[in-house]
Parts: sequence; C-alpha cells; structure tokens
Amino acid sequence: MGVRRAVLYCTVNGVCNNTNGLGRQTKTLLSTLRNHPDELRRSVGAFDVHLACPEPGPDTWRFDPEDLEESRRTVEEWGGRVHALPYDTEGEFWSVSTWQRLSEAGARCAAELAQHYDELLVIAMDTPFAGLGDAWLWWRADARTRCRVEVLITFCSTALIVERPAPNPQRIVWERAGVASANRRPEIWVADLGRFLSRHLQSDYGLEPHRLAPYASSLDLSSPDLRPMPPGEARAVVERWEVPLDRPLVITVGRTDPTKGIDVLIHALGPLRNEVHAVIVAVPFDGDDPLIADYARRIADEGLQATLVAEFTRELPRALCALPQTRVVACPSRGETLANVPFETALWAQEDGPLVVAPRRDGFVEQIDDGATGVLYAPDQPGALTEAIRCALAVPPDKAATMRAAAAHRVRAERNAAVNLVRLLRFFWREVSTY
Repeated sequence: MGVRRAVLYCTVNGVCNNTNGLGRQTKTLLSTLRNHPDELRRSVGAFDVHLACPEPGPDTWRFDPEDLEESRRTVEEWGGRVHALPYDTEGEFWSVSTWQRLSEAGARCAAELAQHYDELLVIAMDTPFAGLGDAWLWWRADARTRCRVEVLITFCSTALIVERPAPNPQRIVWERAGVASANRRPEIWVADLGRFLSRHLQSDYGLEPHRLAPYASSLDLSSPDLRPMPPGEARAVVERWEVPLDRPLVITVGRTDPTKGIDVLIHALGPLRNEVHAVIVAVPFDGDDPLIADYARRIADEGLQATLVAEFTRELPRALCALPQTRVVACPSRGETLANVPFETALWAQEDGPLVVAPRRDGFVEQIDDGATGVLYAPDQPGALTEAIRCALAVPPDKAATMRAAAAHRVRAERNAAVNLVRLLRFFWREVSTY
C-alpha cells in the first residue's frame, strides 16, 4: 500500500456560501478538483481532500444548502468530507475569540484525520485560522499518531493592509502570533500568495523568508464562468438588470467595506457625470447595511447617472465585461493584497470590453503593468483617479485590444490553479508517488 495523503482545507467562506474573495478561493479549489482530477493525481499521486468550515446553518452569511451539497459531493469524490467546526453563533464572528475557537476546532479535526493518513497538509485560510498552527502543536501531543502533519497559514490580507489608517490592535497581535508560530516550528508554514504580501509579512510581521511555501493566488482557467460571455447573451443580461447602454460604462464590484473605496470612486466620477454611466455592484454584509444608503446619497450628491446593485452577482459583471460600451472596471481600494476583480476582468474582457483602473499600491502593482495591461494612478494625489478614468476612456480601440490581450495572457501564464496546486503539493510531498 502506498503513502496515504490528504489535504484539510479550513475556510470561513465558499463551502456553503460565496460572498467575498475568500469564498472565490474556495470555489477555485473545488472547481480545480472537479475539472482536473487526472492531471492532479498524475502529477502528485493519490490523495484525499477534506473541507472544514464554521458549522453551516441559518447563522452562516448567505447560507445556501445547495451550495453546501455541491461542496460535499466534490470532496466525497476525492475521498473526503465536509467537517463542521463549532463556534459561538451568538458572538461576534470577526473577533479574536471566535477565531481562537475556530483554530482550535480545525486543529482537533486535523488530529482526528491524522489517525487515518501518513501525511496531512492543513491549509488554514486567512486570519480566522491564523492560530491553527499553535493549536495543532497542542493537539499533536494528544493525537498519538505517526502521521506527518504540516500547517500552511494562508494570509489573504492583514489588518495593516485592509484596516488603514487605524487597524484593530487585537487582530494585529493575533496575526503576529500566527507568523511567529511559523518562525518557531518547522511544520508550520506561511503561504507565498504574492510578492507584495510576502514582503509585507516579512517587513511588518517579522516572517522569516525560508518559512514561505508556494501557493499563488489562482483561478481555474477551465471554469465556464471565466469565459467571455457571448455578446447577445451579455446584452440580454444587462437589459434584465436595466443598465442603459447609451453612454460609456464605468463599473466597480466590491463588498460594502470602507477599504473597497466605493465612496472614493463615486466622488471621482463627479467631474465625469455628463460623460459616463456608473454601475456599482456593492455586496452588503446584511440586508440593512447602512453603506448602501450612503452610496445612494453620494451618487445623488454627485449628480451621477448610476445603477446601484446591492446584492451579490457574478453574472452582471461578466456580462458587462463582454460589451464594448463598458470601458472601465475601477478598483479604488484603500488596501488590497491581490484582488480577484482584475484577474477575472482580464479573462471576461479579452474579446471586448473594459480596461482595469487601479491605485499604484499594494498588490495592484504586481497585477497590472501600467499602460500595458491596465492603468494605475497615484492614490494620494487629488484628482488622480478621475484623470486615470479619463485616460482609460481615451485609449484607442486597437490599443485597448492589445492591452486586454496582454492582461489575459498574463493571467493564463501566472494564475493557473491546477498548475499552482501541483506546485504546492509537490513542495510538501517531496517524494511523489503515482497511482
């Protein structure tokens, strides 16, 4: 019998819902497992896949039972299952106390799985599971197993990035402890998600460079929902959402989170009120999110023609990116590690559609080559976002086509989820068996 191997993927989004970038990462993993089983097993050998998430149910943000069932089917085909992690559903979810409990539950799940495998890779996704490494060290003594367990802490952002200018000090302490666990113990690692984030973790959190493991932010390039939408279908979708096509469109997609900078974009579009129509897809945290009303008020104050969509949809952005009337996808974030929107836009708009405009900061600098695959602006310079949008609107069609093609080529070359998952598993499972 060969070496028994498994992955335990711990996440707070994407198993029974899909409401943010973390959810998209989970969906990318599941899609990759469904679409590339032969490639993965041929490259890495046989392995099982398990998912762990906060106990699914009515308290889950945008809980979708059908989504949960699809996740279950996917991992069951890979010999695993979905594990529900208990937590205090009455408490504040985005708090260190909740994260501590989730990390401990994830470590307990790893200890149970370690009884059945020779090697187990635990992927601890983002800040809520930053304590899983330390928690595993505590559970390891009780596990009584010879299984080699390694933990990959995968920060998708930090408080110092997304909570500018006043990050939560408790969150910083929690994140620093996660990094410190990787520095102390050889079985705990931190994911090398992208150049900006890895440099940030080294310079601001003290991560030792040799504790990085390759796990690049990726897309399943074979997924049907990443293909350009046929123009006729796209126009029908846009018509259903009642988006007018009589002006150039500037769109943005993001959560109702101040760090996403939707208010910044609305203000920047004021001088262009007679030239463009804005489409703002703002996904609220709940049905009464006050930022939706704030965005509506700002739109009125600026005198903009705009469509404000206060719900999650991938169909509408994908459709808009397939049409020549959509000229700009704006990413006005105040802080961003690696945004999904520029990657997805590059694939959706490769035949026609918009250019990405983003600030010259953080991960955007490694996502976008200014003037070649998109347009970057100086975020601290007054009026810079307005001028960047004007610049993008003025790009000649042939030049825009060249830029879009270059953006799509770069995503395909760098962000192939199947290739990057193989690279990760080979890093940990150094002696690769075949099946």
